[in-house]
Parts: sequence; C-alpha cells; structure tokens
Amino acid sequence: ATRGPNPEVYIWDLSKHPSFPTSDSSFSPQGVCAGHSKEGYGLAWSKHTEGHLVSGSEDCTLHLWDINSAIGSKESGTKISPLSVFSGHTSVVEDVDWHHRDVNMIGSVGDDKSIMIWDVREKNPNKAVHTVPDAHSGDINCIAFNPINEYVLATGSGDKTVAVWDMRNLKSRVQTLIGHNDQVYTLEWAPFNESVLASCSADRRVAIWDLSRIGMEQTEEDAEDGPPELLFLHGGHTSKVCDFSWSSKDEWTVASVSEDNVLQVWNMAEEIYAGEEEEMSTGAGEDQLLGDDELEA
Repeated sequence: ATRGPNPEVYIWDLSKHPSFPTSDSSFSPQGVCAGHSKEGYGLAWSKHTEGHLVSGSEDCTLHLWDINSAIGSKESGTKISPLSVFSGHTSVVEDVDWHHRDVNMIGSVGDDKSIMIWDVREKNPNKAVHTVPDAHSGDINCIAFNPINEYVLATGSGDKTVAVWDMRNLKSRVQTLIGHNDQVYTLEWAPFNESVLASCSADRRVAIWDLSRIGMEQTEEDAEDGPPELLFLHGGHTSKVCDFSWSSKDEWTVASVSEDNVLQVWNMAEEIYAGEEEEMSTGAGEDQLLGDDELEA
C-alpha cells in the first residue's frame, strides 16, 4: 500500500508489476481506497486478518479497509470503500498501528497530542475506547505497539522525546526517553528483543534504546553521552532521517533513509550490545555501514 499527496490509498500486487518499470509504464494500482478527504501518512496492515488495512489522514479520521477484492480482481484500479470510519481526533492523524496480539485493537496519534485506542468491531465510532489527552507537549508523530510484550507501546513527538506506556494504566507514562535534539519522526521495536526500541529524528540521528538498562549506574564520562538506556546513536546521515526499519533476518541490522534520498544499511559493533568493553573513546561505540559484498550475500 502507498500514499502520496492525494487523499487516496493505492494498493499494489507486486507480482503483477515489473521490478524496473519502463518509461512508458502507466499508473495502474490494483486497488484505490477512496474515502479520505485529505492526504495522510499513517498506514498499518493487520497482523491477524489478511488484507485489512488501517489509514490515518489530515481529515482527522482513521479508515479501515478490506483490500482483498482488489487483489482478487483481474482489472486494475478497483475502487475500495472503507469498512469503517473512526472519528475522534481533533487534528491531523499522524500515525496508526495495529496491535500484535489483539486482533481488534488499533492505536492512533496526532497533532492534537492525543493517543487513542480503538476497537475495530465498532462500526463508524466517534469516540475511542481509550484516550490519553495531552500525552506529549508537542504533536505526536508516531506510535508503535511492542511485538512481544502485549501491554507496552511507545510514542514519539515533536517535543523531541519518546514515551513508553503501559496499556494497563494509561494515566501516566512509564518512561520518557531523552536523547534527540529535534522532533521524533518514527519508532520501531526490535523484533528480537522486547526491551530494545529505535527512533529516528529530524536531528539526523537514529537512536537505539534498551529499556533494560534504565537506572543503571554510569561513570561521569558515560553520562556525558546520554542516559544508560541510550544504547547507541547512529550519526551517518547528513539530512533529516524520515524512516528506518529493523532487519527481520539479521539481528541489530538497520536500514535508514533520509530526506536527501540516501539509504544506509548499518549495524552496531557487537561490543556495544553484548555488554563488553566499549571500543570508542567517545564511549558510544562504532557502527558499520555494510559493503556491497555483504548486501549481496
């Protein structure tokens, strides 16, 4: 699924398109999800129901879609109408996520500084099941449910912080992660460790956090590099880092992209996450950009 400056969400079956389109290729998505009145950014596939997709928009709503009809059709451009519309945010919905364990739970955040938890079984609701107002002091740009611990979620904000929340008590955050110098754009939990989280920011950095290190004692020298839970800062980009992803196959390997159209695939030195003595004089360790031979392998 992709989005652009138009309100529609476009659905693609990659098996029906060449890997390298020709110059005369026409724009022919398999499906067109039509329902939003403005553009948006947030998209999340259901981890439980094949073909179910949720989207957020600048029109302050979330839409739930079933795209199976488009994928099963031989014709391109099949129009898809939303199964349900979720109204409750009072400003732009920046991001959405689907819970990894609960088949019916989705979360959303937006410029109204609110976290909202929804039940997809409700038809066209105008109120969320749970709402956390003023969850941050700035716009909330991203939300991510923990894939291993069903009670934990994280949010990132224009206030430069990452907040960790416990679903069993959303009245106050569990932890505030401070280390970025500009707004946080995207969050993603590591698929291999429930306590490891990464975030990227307009400060050109990707931060790796380890919540199991919260409260650990530090030397004065180490404290200058950040709190103990800030495991590593990747500083290889020269422009705002707008997105990244953990490798699902190779632990501790990350791919990140920046606004200057640069993609970097990198990992940290093993000494950092293995808890061994750090190599760098800065105390932060080194990361390594993967070479062509490693990428091909």
